[in-house]
Amino acid sequence: MATLIQIIIALIVAGFILWAVRQVLGLIPMDDWIKRVAEVVLMIAVVAIVLFYVLIPLLKMLPGALHF
Repeated sequence: MATLIQIIIALIVAGFILWAVRQVLGLIPMDDWIKRVAEVVLMIAVVAIVLFYVLIPLLKMLPGALHF
């Protein structure tokens, strides 16, 4: 049960970070290529949050799974 609560919180935090940084990037005047690089870095960070706080704990919960 605690793992499910942690997963929900991690997804909410990842979504909020994605939304907030996109809003801030829209307000900053900069070149288009810099915004694209920032978007890629942002997506890598969100994927890392989802991977480490959602997917890996779910894999650990599977019976017979490899333990990282």
